[in-house]
Amino acid sequence: MNGGGLRRRLLRMGRAACRAAEAGRIRYFALFAATTVAVLAVCGFLLSAASFDGRNERSQARWPQAAAPGTPPTSLWLARLASVDDRQYDVVYVEPLASDAPLPPGLSRWPRPGEAVLSPALKAVGPQVRSEYGEAVGTIAPNGLESPSEYFAYVRPTAERLDRDAMTEASGFGVSWTPPLGEHMYNFGPREFQWVYLALVALPAGLFVVIAARVGAAARDRRTAILTALGASRTARAWFTVGEACAPVAIGASAAALAVAPVLLTDIPLPVVDFVLYAPDARAALPSLVGAVLGVPLAVLAAVVLLQPRHRPGTSTRPVATRQRREWVLWLFPIALFGTVQGTDLAPYDLSLPVLVAGSVVTIALLPAVAGAVVSAGGPALARFGAAHGRVGMLVAGRRLAVGARPVARLVAAVVIAVGLAAQGQIAISLFTDMSDRVDAVEEQLGTSVLRVSTTLSTTTADVAAFERDLGPGVQTLAVTRDPRSGRTDLVAGCPAWRGLGVTCPAEEPVELRTLHAGLAQAAELERSVGGSLHARSGDVTETVRTAEEPALVVLAQDGRQLSPLQVHRAANAHVAMATNVQVFAMVGTLGGSGEGIAAQQWLKLLSMAGVLVIVIVAGVGSVSQFIRTGRELGPVSVLSGNGRVYYAVSLWSLLVPTAFAVCAAVGVTWYVTLPLMADSADRLSALSAVGATGLACAALMAWWGARTASAAGLAWRPRND
Repeated sequence: MNGGGLRRRLLRMGRAACRAAEAGRIRYFALFAATTVAVLAVCGFLLSAASFDGRNERSQARWPQAAAPGTPPTSLWLARLASVDDRQYDVVYVEPLASDAPLPPGLSRWPRPGEAVLSPALKAVGPQVRSEYGEAVGTIAPNGLESPSEYFAYVRPTAERLDRDAMTEASGFGVSWTPPLGEHMYNFGPREFQWVYLALVALPAGLFVVIAARVGAAARDRRTAILTALGASRTARAWFTVGEACAPVAIGASAAALAVAPVLLTDIPLPVVDFVLYAPDARAALPSLVGAVLGVPLAVLAAVVLLQPRHRPGTSTRPVATRQRREWVLWLFPIALFGTVQGTDLAPYDLSLPVLVAGSVVTIALLPAVAGAVVSAGGPALARFGAAHGRVGMLVAGRRLAVGARPVARLVAAVVIAVGLAAQGQIAISLFTDMSDRVDAVEEQLGTSVLRVSTTLSTTTADVAAFERDLGPGVQTLAVTRDPRSGRTDLVAGCPAWRGLGVTCPAEEPVELRTLHAGLAQAAELERSVGGSLHARSGDVTETVRTAEEPALVVLAQDGRQLSPLQVHRAANAHVAMATNVQVFAMVGTLGGSGEGIAAQQWLKLLSMAGVLVIVIVAGVGSVSQFIRTGRELGPVSVLSGNGRVYYAVSLWSLLVPTAFAVCAAVGVTWYVTLPLMADSADRLSALSAVGATGLACAALMAWWGARTASAAGLAWRPRND
């Protein structure tokens, strides 16, 4: 038989043995699912890279080109930051200076004075936002947005509010560098996203491939020994293994390709996060996606072949109890563990996140092998104790654990990595949750009863009286000045305004504010809590605003009721300045929320959910195959012992105890490697306690499930010549 004919015969033999082998159907599903997950994980990475590239190109295309000296500009341009519903976004003020001025990308015409053009996502927020910057006309086209879900607005100010001195003179649009504008400023950057994706998605996908390749390993290792005894070369054994795995791998790759296809046809909104994957960006990655669909299955087949242990000539074709040693893992683990924490402190700031993520991935990936080695080392002692006290379950479990660390490592790998990833994800999320909770606590305490209206633009034409009239009766406006040296904040208003708020009219010299007005009293208390002080003095509000270096106003109702920030913002844009910010008085500099932290929190939740879901499937597949093997091995023991309780005893000591130990080890290691995150100790303890308790519950469920499955498999056992 020639080489080609032999390879075809070996492939057919492998396909025939695929489902007939021990745990064959489970391995078939495992390889199918692992290939699907691996292809999807790689495609997700490629799509994210293409999305970042496309968003960067569109962001570059809409940044203005500064007019060259001596060249008349064609337009004026100014970008300002705003927020709605704790989400930050950009507002761009534009003013054409020529009839043929180039349009910003995404606009079909220049808006008229007092008009605004909003992105579809921002326009869908509500009617109040649509009127916040003037009359909303039309929407920004997709080519003018980083993504279809971006909040963005172009505003053309009225002639009264136009501040030419504050705006950039532009001759066109489009630059070759990444501008500080757009959705990418308030989300994960490409480097941060890719490192988090590696830890939370790529690592579980890689683990799935390894576990799937070794499902039913005992029977296949014995078959490998038989093939070697019959004279099969290493190449022949590899072709046999490929034939066994090629069908589920090919089907898995096809399923992944079908799952990815919709992103090439239409925009896909992602769950949990406020983000829409733009179809043109996905189509730009089509060659890479095709390469992933074809290349990842080949990599899975290569992993299946390489993870098949080499049979040593001269050994028996029957399975024997031989200890498998991998001392290098035990030496590498402490280096990775301590290197992660210390390396984060020593690495430059730009490399601290990659060092932390890479070190955490390596540490958690090595932990199952270390846990397996420790548990395996305790196997002989457990067996001796069981033999001395007549405990069949302890005796059998100890003997099984003493055989080697690899079976134990495969058993606990999924649970350990799930605990590590979930705990690290929860701790990272707690950082942003704590930040947003502090903001929410202040906002809840003060509400919107006292609002600050600030601007960095010229307010020489500010009409404070018209601003107050637009807000309605019973609303007072005070000017704000701040001394950066003393940290003192002064509120300035006329005597009628102070009396309307129930405050004795102060002199021109500032006096510490003491008032029975609920909103002002809370504002003063919050100001003192951060080391500042709030003072009052009498004066002209309009004059103070027009002459202040950082002009700002405070708006509050005489009866202390909650005000509408959108209404205040709309009135401020119409009467105070071209571009203004409205926020809770005590939250200066936060834009009234923590949009960037919330976005990061959402992405961490999504990626954590994806990774843990993969790990759950991995744990189920690996556990079922191990349970079936245990049942067949314990079939003779149950006959000799005369009862089926031996399955539960063996499950207790060989499943529950090793898994519980691995969970505790994972919690301890996670506590240590997350120290550089600087999360609050209470938050870290809470996250680890919740994840650890869940891991122990899963360990108990696995032990019970394993005993039931092994018992069912043991009942079907019949003596054979094996």
